[in-house]
Amino acid sequence: MRFRRQSEEFLEVTQPARADDEYLGDMLGGHVITQIIASAVRFGLPDLLAHGSVSGRQLSALTGIGLPELRRFMRALAGLGLVTATGTGDYQGTPLARHLLRDSGRLHGHALMSGQEYYEAWSELDSVLRTGKSAYELRHGRDLWARLSDDEDLATSFNRTMRWNMERTLAEILDLYSFPERGIIADLGAGDGALSATLLRRYPGLRAIVFEQPSAVCHSSRAMRAQGLADRCEFIGGSFLDAVPQGADLYLLKSVIHNWDDATAVRILSNCRDAMSPDNRLILIERARFDGDPLEVAVRDLAMLVLFGSHDRTSKEYGELMRQAGLRVICTAMGPSGICVLEAGAA
Repeated sequence: MRFRRQSEEFLEVTQPARADDEYLGDMLGGHVITQIIASAVRFGLPDLLAHGSVSGRQLSALTGIGLPELRRFMRALAGLGLVTATGTGDYQGTPLARHLLRDSGRLHGHALMSGQEYYEAWSELDSVLRTGKSAYELRHGRDLWARLSDDEDLATSFNRTMRWNMERTLAEILDLYSFPERGIIADLGAGDGALSATLLRRYPGLRAIVFEQPSAVCHSSRAMRAQGLADRCEFIGGSFLDAVPQGADLYLLKSVIHNWDDATAVRILSNCRDAMSPDNRLILIERARFDGDPLEVAVRDLAMLVLFGSHDRTSKEYGELMRQAGLRVICTAMGPSGICVLEAGAA
């Protein structure tokens, strides 16, 4: 066995250690993989290859990519496990590529956002480290929410990504908190209504206020109609930076507060408190910072800075924001993945 020095300890490894320059070289190549996958999605290749083999010449004609360049590109996609090539020059998609399909792929929007919107924001990391301001805003001249408000395709991509994030954590959320079986919930910043839809299907006695930006609430209503749930919803367009609808028994903020700096987060929570009656409750759901993989923790925190000018928070820090907003934290539950659910009432 071989040993490598890390800090002041010797760590045992079961395989020969790689040279440090090879390890760093692989990490520096991450941008290449991001762009290969994003480019495949932009050209629609996963959809073109979803129903059987297609010849290289057909793909060239359909995408506008020259045949020699297409062959080189397809070799890279094959290496990533997204396509397979036949000996006759045909190509077909793999099961992995199904996650990138335009209408049903969970990661279609994530690939587009990662390949352009987020990618460009990360190129401003030097500036954000100097200024402490959102790199996304520095790059694009306005924040992500303003961009989403006037770009329907971008909003669709973003909402699909948020749905993917929701679906990955939904079982954990339902284990952590017992939602009411009756009454009215208000889903604030609802996206396409994934959380509301799950709760309405699970509890037939519930109704929902689905609250989103005026430009985005149409996405919410469209998604709920597709699931046959729109008749149990009231769709309201507005901004929780200004005010929150009254009339709900339970207010939900899922993956909202982490997008904002402390002052703005307190402002949003204060608006929730102002809309609540004494017997109402607010549920805050976030992935809180906890002692996990050090690199993952650091990258998540930097991502909040780059994209939103915010920062990752512990469950205790989320509770402090709620207290500053005049809310009384009743209970806190943390799941194994770091998903945190805080229940609060008006203080």
